[in-house]
Amino acid sequence: GSGGIGHCGDMSRRYIRDVALGGDHTVVLSSNRKDVITFGKGGEGQLGLTSKPWVSAPMRSKVLSSKSPNIAAVCAFKNCSMTLDENGNVKGRAGKCSMDLKGVRKGLEYCLKMAREGGLIQDIREDDVSIE
Repeated sequence: GSGGIGHCGDMSRRYIRDVALGGDHTVVLSSNRKDVITFGKGGEGQLGLTSKPWVSAPMRSKVLSSKSPNIAAVCAFKNCSMTLDENGNVKGRAGKCSMDLKGVRKGLEYCLKMAREGGLIQDIREDDVSIE
């Protein structure tokens, strides 16, 4: 086989729910909200694939994917990938994702903002609630 996206548990009938672009890698969430597909540079573990410095063909990430349909959005920045639940909580992570690292917290904040604006996660911030 070609190792393409069609070999990821028959992705042919699925659609893309979310896409995130990191420094040199891409993270894709399937519409089934379980399968996370990654490709690109993976030297820091950000693809969630063991010992893969570079992946040109999209592959299902066992680290980031879930057995149940509970992933609402994906994030990617620098050498880090994350998955979020519908409330915006971090479910999974791969790569250098420590909140102490420069850019990770800011990247996550931006990802949460974009996921809220896109309607992928619930907007439960109290400061946005208006009472009529």
